Amino acid sequence: MEPQLTTRRKHYDVAVIGLGTMGSFAAVELAKRGCSVAGFDQFTPPHGRGSHSGATRIYRVAYAEGTGYVPLAQRAGKLWDRASEERGRQLLHRTGMLYMGPGGESFLREVAESASANQLPIETLSADEVSRRFPAFEIPEHYAGIVDPQAGWIDVDAAIASSLAQAESLGVECFFDQPVRSWNATAVETQVHLRDETISASSLVITAGAWAGGLLHELGLPLRVKRKVVAWFDPLVPEFFAAGRMPIFGFADDWTYGFPGVPGMGVKMAIHAGGNYVENANSPVLPAGPDDLDPLVATAAKYMPKLGSRLVRSTTCLYTMTPDDDFIVDCHPQFKNVVFAAGFSGHGFKFAPVIAEALGDLVLEGKTALPIGFLALDRLLQNQRR
Repeated sequence: MEPQLTTRRKHYDVAVIGLGTMGSFAAVELAKRGCSVAGFDQFTPPHGRGSHSGATRIYRVAYAEGTGYVPLAQRAGKLWDRASEERGRQLLHRTGMLYMGPGGESFLREVAESASANQLPIETLSADEVSRRFPAFEIPEHYAGIVDPQAGWIDVDAAIASSLAQAESLGVECFFDQPVRSWNATAVETQVHLRDETISASSLVITAGAWAGGLLHELGLPLRVKRKVVAWFDPLVPEFFAAGRMPIFGFADDWTYGFPGVPGMGVKMAIHAGGNYVENANSPVLPAGPDDLDPLVATAAKYMPKLGSRLVRSTTCLYTMTPDDDFIVDCHPQFKNVVFAAGFSGHGFKFAPVIAEALGDLVLEGKTALPIGFLALDRLLQNQRR
């Protein structure tokens, strides 16, 4: 027999499903705007079943994925700095980012075009200049480098933990280890059904990562979940890989990227391209194996021989992919009091504070002045109807 659900007498202005990166920032944003907020997560973030696993994430502005992201990235950078001040802990570390690849080919050209279109400062380096300035790298003569000085890395665990702490200090009620079974909505109320109770709110925000497709199954979102691997290495020459000596870096080879050595962690590397799809968000996720790690070791040997192959540890995370790799941020087409953000395709973390602003606008005003039109749901539904 199904357990009888009890409904709490307290009614919230907004309920948020998913308290990882986007959800925790959205809860803070809504609470700051005077809303009573309840948030739910089937785990306790940060955790290894989201796209935020791996301790650090890249922040960059010269955006090869499309110039539409540039103003959002710029706004997010200001908000990351503001969050650091509010929470008393540096979250965004601006080390710069070095892109490396064959000169004139698409990898570097797209970064340069994004910078030019948005009047962003970048610096172009020859292979020799790269090696002299950043001795960790030894790239071929026909390669070049582009430095994005505004880029850096974000402390993931500190960002999420401090966001949740700030949310609770603002009165947000957080329900961890509470899987959401379902939800329903009318024009004036939403209900979130947990295992043993139902909680009501005027509006609903869904930021459930790999579980977003299931929670929004009626929309038939074309989302797929991909397993990704990240690994940390103990460098042979640590001083070349220190945070003050090298920037975030990315190679044209399958968009292999990495971070300077963070004390106690080592040099992190991962491959943005590729990866294996899993059946759904609840599928078992295999640990990293040789097929995952050998390509990282090969890239390090090719371009960073002083890094070596001494593996410290590895872990996995889940990307939730859209067909075009762009995000979805929109109102539900049937219920304007239900908004959602999904399909961040492995490059969304850096935008968390500005996505939170957009979600806050959509909840309270039904629209936003932020330039997120290219992230609307309709673009994907139109493709499905063709």
